[in-house]
Parts: sequence; structure tokens; C-alpha cells
Amino acid sequence: MKKIIIILTILGFWSCTNLEEEVYDTIVTDNFYETEKQVLSAAGPAYKELRGLVQVAGAWGLNQLSTDEEVLPTRGIHWYNGGVYQRLHKQTWTSENPIINDSWKFVYQLASNCNRIIYQFELIEDKSEALISIINELKALRAFAYFYGMDAFGSIPIVDKFDVPDGFSPETNSRQEVFDFVVSELTEALPLLSKKKDMTTYGRMNYYVVQSLLAKIYLNAEVYTGESMLDECIAACNDVITNGGFSLATDYFSNFAIENEGSSENIFVIPFDDTYTIEWGYMNQFQYWTLHFTANQTFGMEAGGWNGFCAVPSFYNSYDEDDLRRNIWVVGPQFSTTGEVVYCNQELAGKPLSYSIDLTSLEGSFEDEGARLAKYDYTGAKNYTVSSDYAIIRYADILLMKAEAIMRNNGGNATQEAVDLVNEVRERSFTDPSTKLYTIGTLTMDALLAERGWELAGEGWRRNDQIRFNTFTSGSWTFKETASPDTRNLFPIPEAQRNANPNLDQNPGY
Repeated sequence: MKKIIIILTILGFWSCTNLEEEVYDTIVTDNFYETEKQVLSAAGPAYKELRGLVQVAGAWGLNQLSTDEEVLPTRGIHWYNGGVYQRLHKQTWTSENPIINDSWKFVYQLASNCNRIIYQFELIEDKSEALISIINELKALRAFAYFYGMDAFGSIPIVDKFDVPDGFSPETNSRQEVFDFVVSELTEALPLLSKKKDMTTYGRMNYYVVQSLLAKIYLNAEVYTGESMLDECIAACNDVITNGGFSLATDYFSNFAIENEGSSENIFVIPFDDTYTIEWGYMNQFQYWTLHFTANQTFGMEAGGWNGFCAVPSFYNSYDEDDLRRNIWVVGPQFSTTGEVVYCNQELAGKPLSYSIDLTSLEGSFEDEGARLAKYDYTGAKNYTVSSDYAIIRYADILLMKAEAIMRNNGGNATQEAVDLVNEVRERSFTDPSTKLYTIGTLTMDALLAERGWELAGEGWRRNDQIRFNTFTSGSWTFKETASPDTRNLFPIPEAQRNANPNLDQNPGY
């Protein structure tokens, strides 16, 4: 009942799905948009678009399947898909890759919905406090969209108006210009946003969400602009740490449980529910993309999985064997909820299903190969989605970002403060952490990148991290044995978008 109440009060306004509605230049209902509930209802379509982030064949997959963490191999007759996923992992993608195009569309669908609703709200002459607040909230949400676009594509058009002429074809803005726009929008909105940390701001762009997002942007500023903003990153982290009221959950896995809206460390989430957020293309479907066809017997799900992505073997093997976080990956023999053996049903039909760690090849792995992601609780999933809310930014990330900024300010060397921050995150993952913690001598930049990988696996930040640590194109891992050109640190502008808008400049190397 608790979950239903939350969904009705916080997510109920996401039921609107018509994104092609006609927009009028006046608001005919004089007494509408006066209460916060009415304002949130009207803003719902923008927040609904945010759910498009959590797509394996889209934004999430772009940032995970291209890294040393996850891979989607061809399995028998499944998942060849013209070699799209193989090229993504090998970093040999082209501008015609549909996953890249869908990620571009995520950016501009989210930004466009924000622009449309902001436009409607700004036409109202006598704005209530609730309306003024949500306008700034939507500007921050739009900035999040452009942050993602800047991170993935570099130089992209900034469109911050809805009333544009027919046939409008925006020019490309430089990455520096996009960076300046995003930072300006977020810093201007920041003091006007709520500092409440309760269900009234849950899943919304509140003060601490924006401050956390700014910390992330400042940490990556040298990648985006060539200039360091590490002090700004530390200041933003300090604000969240000192004033936000967040803390690490005692149980790491509680942050990803079905009822995870009570997490003490989830700062920014996308709410999901297997009854109320079930529009195709806007669901959290990790369980289907990763688990075997017969996994419904193990997790009591309504349907079986699609037997897709899994851990890169070298990534899984990098965990300390005592690290509890390794348990987000399902390996070994599988049993039903009543204890019966679960079997393969494809080329290995009749063989007991037991997930291995290793993969035969990227082009031809067997149906039972690869450790499967189960970070979120898939138990009893129905309607093709899970009810766990997806965490975009957690308090653990804030602590690790501050530690990294301190080390980078110190020539890449650890300080005791940085060690303490990282150990605060790490120690909860070991039954006996006494011999597992870092010292000033053992906390190197390589160790910190590895720690971020273990802590944040499956959360959509791996590509961002690897680029910042200079291991994305130069690194090698299972099925990516050679370095890629540095131009692969950016994805190409999708060919479909360039065909529609001749003013879009292609990124170097494509």
C-alpha cells in the first residue's frame, strides 16, 4: 500500500503520453496552475521523458555497453542485430548506429518537452510561487538533458525555445557553449529550488539534485572545456555532504530494492512501478535484457528474460572475492523459487542453467555464458518492468567525487581525507573490512577508478569515468584488445539527424 500511495501522489501525473498535442498561445482556464499539484500535473510529460534514460538500446546502453563493464554478445540466433552491439563494445560504431540515434533523440525529446511546458507556463501573467518554482525546476531538467548531450556528443545545438518557426534547423553550438549554458541554467535555478528531502521532492530537480549534478559537471570540466574546476566540485560536494542530510545506507542493496524510496543515500532517482509506469520505451527492463529466457522461474517474474547483456569477464574478475558488491552479478546454477533446477531451452536445451563468468566469443557465446546483472530487485516483476526506482546519483558518488577532486588537486596522489572518504564507501561492502581498506600508499588513481566501477556498476557512469581517467579509448579488456582513436571519446552525430538538419556538424573522426 505504501508504494501505491507514493505512485499516486508523486507519479500519477505521468499518465499523460500524448506528446503531439496542439499548443495554444493562451491559457484559457484562469484558475488553473495555482496549486502545486496542478503545476506538477502539467509538468508531468517532461519528467516522463526522463525515464527514457534507462534504455539498454539507448542512453544507458551507450554509456555501459561501450565500456570495460558490460557487453551484449551474440548468443546463437539471438542478438546479432547486424553487429550493432559488437561494434559498440569494440568501439567501431558508425554514425548509423540506431542506439546512438536513440540517445540523441532522448536528449532532444526531454529538452523539447521542457521547452514546451516552460513556454506555456511563462504565458501566464500572474504566476503563483508554485509555478515560478516549477519553471526553474524544468530549466534544471532541461540542463540535465543538455549535460547528457554534451557528454555524449560534444558540440550540439542548444534549443531553449518552443515557439520556433516551421523548418527550424538549429546551428551547432560548441561544447564550450553548451557547457556554459548548462552551468548557467543550473546555477541560476539552484537558489530557487526546494531544499526539502522528502516525498514532495522525490524524483524531482530539487536543490541537492542540482548541486550534485554541478559537482559531476565540475569534475568533468577539464574533459569538456580543457580547464579544471576541481575546487568548484569540492565546494558542491561539501554542500551536499554538510547540509543535505544524506548518509550511506547500512545495506548496499537496499538502495536498489523494490521499496527503495526510503533510501538515505539516493539523491536523484527515476521512479518506476510495475503497475503505474508501464508505457513501452519508458520502463526499467534490465531484468529482461540480461536474464535468461527461463529466469522467470528463479525470480517469480511474469515473463522470462531476453538473454542479453552480461558482465565483461575481466570486470567481474576484478572484484575482491569478499566484496559483497560482486553479488549484483548472478553466476552459477539457477533454481526456481521452489528449489527446482532451471534448464536451458535454446542450443543447450536440457542442460541445467548455470551462468558462467567467461564468454566464448563476442560473436558466438552460448546461452548460459556471462554473469547477469541483478543490482535492482527483479522479484515478481510484471508488465515488463520492475518497481525499483533507478538511482542516477547516490551519496556514495558524492563522497567518491570529492575524494577524486582532492587527489587530482594533489597531483593524483592520495591524502588522508581522500582515503577516509573512499574507505567510508568501501568498508560496508566487506564482512570484515579490517584488511580491505586503503591507505595513502595504496589509494592510487587506478585504484580509485576501479573502486568507482565496483561501487557504481550498472548505474550509467562507466563511460564518463573511463574518459576522465583516460582509459576509455586507450584501455583494453575482454574483446577489446587494442586502443581506439581518441576521437571515439565522442559519439558521432547520428546520420539520421544530419539528414534532417544539414546545419549539424559531424564530430572529427567520423
